[in-house]
Amino acid sequence: MTGPRGRDGNDQKSVDPSRVTTTPKPCRTYLRGEDRREHILDCALEIFATKGFHEASIADVCARARIARGTLYQYFGDKRDLLSALVDRIVSRIIDAIQQWRPVELPRDVRWTHEDNVAYIETRCSQIMTVAFADADTASVILRIARGTGFVRESIAKIDQHVIALIEADMRAGMKRGVLRSFDPHMVAEFIVGGIEKIVLTALDAERPLDVPRIAREIAELLSSGFIPAEPQRAAAGE
Repeated sequence: MTGPRGRDGNDQKSVDPSRVTTTPKPCRTYLRGEDRREHILDCALEIFATKGFHEASIADVCARARIARGTLYQYFGDKRDLLSALVDRIVSRIIDAIQQWRPVELPRDVRWTHEDNVAYIETRCSQIMTVAFADADTASVILRIARGTGFVRESIAKIDQHVIALIEADMRAGMKRGVLRSFDPHMVAEFIVGGIEKIVLTALDAERPLDVPRIAREIAELLSSGFIPAEPQRAAAGE
C-alpha cells in the first residue's frame, strides 16, 4: 500500500514533527512614537560606540533595535541624521544637568581653608566626569566620533562652553572673595576641562574603567597645592 502522492505523482514520505527544525524569527519590540525614537537612539549609541560612525551601518542599528529599515527612516533621514540626533540628545542631557549645579558659595564669616578648596575642586571634577562621561559608550561618542565628525562638532562644543563657563565663574567668585590669587580664570578652566577629557580618552583607548574619585582627588590636590610641598625641607649643607 502506497502513501499519498504529491502533485508530481511521487510518494510523499511522512515526516516526524520532532525532527523538523525552524529558525526563530527575531522578536521585535513594539513601541510607539517618542519611545520608539528613543529606543533607536539607544541602539545607535551602542553601535556607533562599538564600531565607529564610518564602519557602522543603518542595517547594524536596525538589527540591534529589531526593526525594519523603513521604521528607522520614519524618524531619521540617514546615518548622518541619526548621529546628529544622538549627539543633540547627549548635549541636551548634559547641559540640563550642568544647569542644575549650584554655584560656589563663599560665606564671608567663614575662613576658606586648603581643605575646603580641595573638596570643592574634587566635587566639581567628579560632577563633570559623572555627567559628561557617564558610561563608556557616551564618552566614546563625545570624545572620538563627534569631535572627529565635522557636522556635529559644533554641537559637542556647547558642552565645553557650559562647563568652562561654570568653572570660570566659580574661580572669579573665589578671586573676588580673596581666597584665590589673581590668574586668568578662562585659561585655567580650559586647562581643567581639557585635562579631564585627555584622561578619559586615555582610559577608553586602554579599555580600563574610569576611576572618577581618584582622578578628581589628584586634580584637586594639584590645583590646590601645585608640585611643591607646603613646607619644603631645605637640603642640609654638604648634601
